[in-house]
Amino acid sequence: MEPIITTDRLILRAFTPQDADQVQILAGEERVARLTESIPHPYPDGLAEEWINNNESLREKDSAFVYAITLKASGTLVGAIGLNNVTHTDAELGYWLGLPYWGQGYCSEAGQALISHTFEQLPFNQIRARTLTENTKSGQVLVRLGFRSTSEILELISIVTTLCRQLLCCIQAPY
Repeated sequence: MEPIITTDRLILRAFTPQDADQVQILAGEERVARLTESIPHPYPDGLAEEWINNNESLREKDSAFVYAITLKASGTLVGAIGLNNVTHTDAELGYWLGLPYWGQGYCSEAGQALISHTFEQLPFNQIRARTLTENTKSGQVLVRLGFRSTSEILELISIVTTLCRQLLCCIQAPY
């Protein structure tokens, strides 16, 4: 995968050690952590550095491709987006944004760029995503990106599934 992806307003790039303080500030916000599965609150010192180093290691193994979402105009780090649990045919999309940057279309813009780039560069037939049921805004982002909830697909074949706090959206991109 390319190390840098650009859009009209954003640059998606690899995280650097210099990003750690801003990651801790943005991801450490209680409302951000509450709406994800993997961000703890309170956010411990040193975790951002560890997370950045782990992302680089996974990128080198082609197991994950995590990007810093930065504003093109200023270089400001606003969040993260990436493909995790990468196999030879698919991956799982994940993202988070710092609270000051919610509601400005950054996740949709970054997601569209990453998805398009992925299907151009890798032999994937599917990208999955998950969101917590209470994170309705994230669900809306996934819909804007063209994903379909597996619950919609399962209803079509009359299979009923109950999921607790997590809405599994093994969502397929329409590419």
